[in-house]
Amino acid sequence: MSKISIFYADDDEDDLMFFNDAVESVSNTCNLLVQLHIHKNGDNLVTNIKEQKPENGVVFLDLNMPKKSGFQILEEIRNEPAIKHFPVVIYSTSSDKSDIELSLNLGANFYAVKPYNFNDLMKMIQNVIKINWNNHKVDIENFLLIK
Repeated sequence: MSKISIFYADDDEDDLMFFNDAVESVSNTCNLLVQLHIHKNGDNLVTNIKEQKPENGVVFLDLNMPKKSGFQILEEIRNEPAIKHFPVVIYSTSSDKSDIELSLNLGANFYAVKPYNFNDLMKMIQNVIKINWNNHKVDIENFLLIK
């Protein structure tokens, strides 16, 4: 059974539960062991990734959080030598072009607008965890996962 670690930072309780439920469903349907590490803000996210040292993992970052924004956390990840290549998906309600462009410029691998439909969220998570990150190159044309 394959194993993946997902690190998710979001301050919205409903979004955290929705995402957690979707990850559980994906884990069950894909016969995959998913370790979900939830952070209600980004304070300890970078430290947690460094401590866990997952072989296979991805970060989902909300942009608008009270202590640190997703942009700030993304910059921290990209400036930390031990984890700077760790894949990051910006996962936000914002579809603002400037947020998408800034995420790309700061080094995110993808940008996803939060879906309201559970099946769409499951599909997006499935697509992200199937990516071979070792061979992945950021593609500007396909940077936005959900439009």
